[in-house]
Amino acid sequence: MSLKNSQLFLVNQIKSLIKNSKAKGLPIFRLGTFYFAPFGESLGYAKIIYKQNKLRGIFLNILIFLKSIYKISFLGKFKIIKNIKLNNYKIIIFNWAYLKDFDKSGNFKDKHFNVNSKKHQSILWILVMLDKKIPKKIGNNIVLITNANNKLNFRILWNALKKSFKKGSISYFYHEASYFSALADFIYNKLDEIVSNKTRKVLMPYEGQPFQNAIFKKTKKINQTIKTIGFVHSFPVGLPLNLIKKDGSPEKIIVSGESQSYCLNNFLGWEKKEIKILPSTRFIKSKENEMRNKIFLPIYLHSSKNILNQLIILIQKLEINISNFEIKNHPSCTQSKKHIKLINNIKKIMYSSNSNKNKKSISIFIGATGSVIEALERNVNLIHICENPTLECYSEKLWKFIKTDEINKNIFKYKAIEKNKLIKFGKNANLFRKYL
Repeated sequence: MSLKNSQLFLVNQIKSLIKNSKAKGLPIFRLGTFYFAPFGESLGYAKIIYKQNKLRGIFLNILIFLKSIYKISFLGKFKIIKNIKLNNYKIIIFNWAYLKDFDKSGNFKDKHFNVNSKKHQSILWILVMLDKKIPKKIGNNIVLITNANNKLNFRILWNALKKSFKKGSISYFYHEASYFSALADFIYNKLDEIVSNKTRKVLMPYEGQPFQNAIFKKTKKINQTIKTIGFVHSFPVGLPLNLIKKDGSPEKIIVSGESQSYCLNNFLGWEKKEIKILPSTRFIKSKENEMRNKIFLPIYLHSSKNILNQLIILIQKLEINISNFEIKNHPSCTQSKKHIKLINNIKKIMYSSNSNKNKKSISIFIGATGSVIEALERNVNLIHICENPTLECYSEKLWKFIKTDEINKNIFKYKAIEKNKLIKFGKNANLFRKYL
């Protein structure tokens, strides 16, 4: 099966799965088993792999499910931390945050919208903390959702079992027993304390995560007139199954380029009137050489051995000298042993790189990452090494304004057909107001 046909096959398979599961009465908007991110370790990802390879999919389902059970066994009670009244805000932004995103006064630097919460006191930020530690001070217009327990705790598991008993099916436990489902369920049940009849707009960087769909679903239940808006903050990965429109999706979605709009409209179920194209608040015009002569690692790695083999093939085939390249680890993986080991092994290849080969101005991207397209729009010559090409490669069929050349079944080279069609870079700080 060709790359484009295998991608279209998976899109149709996941659409059918969503439709059939909803018809069975499953609350797909808040279940982690329906978070079809083509990367990472969700049960939705395992379902995608199952459609590609049944045996590997079954193995992944079991492995990820067991990991999920272990993780939620150490989750405590989700908490909402606030020091303000929540029913006075017309605009609410939901996002996630690390401790490093706050200043000493507890104000939040929102990297997705490129603004500081302090300068927009009329807007309420609801932030899901991804760190166990929280800031000592919290800004006046900030609310935190936390879960920092480190001890063995069966609260989440017990709640998942109770729901299974109510449904009369122990198999329902499979859907409920995950962090994704637990977080979405908590927020869905607590959203009445945050969203009120005074609320006019709910906006967030959107990835199709269960807690995000739960927010949009419940918001419309609280007040049908509230506008729900999602912002695709980074260029989607090659096959963005997580962005298929389904129950709980926002009524409007903002993208930062015509290519993205084309994919959402033609393949992922969004109507043109639901899509708005605006310059990116996250990606601002900058010097183009900032992404040159680098090797970029993704947040998720599956086979370091395969990556190293493909890198060696690439160097030999294109006669590239990478001895002076810089390795850019993903910001979320600085402590990952798997990433650190891969970096050290890549450095060994770099040191042995033939210095007599021509030093080409080029960058190498590995795995599922939208940074490939950012670099392409910044006029960077690049190569994309894919672990799973069907999920990671940008094919001409799905993505307008891209020309794709296959070097081998795992390595691809792209060319932007027209400027400013993939990503429209933001130019000034006032752009955020357009999003509102």
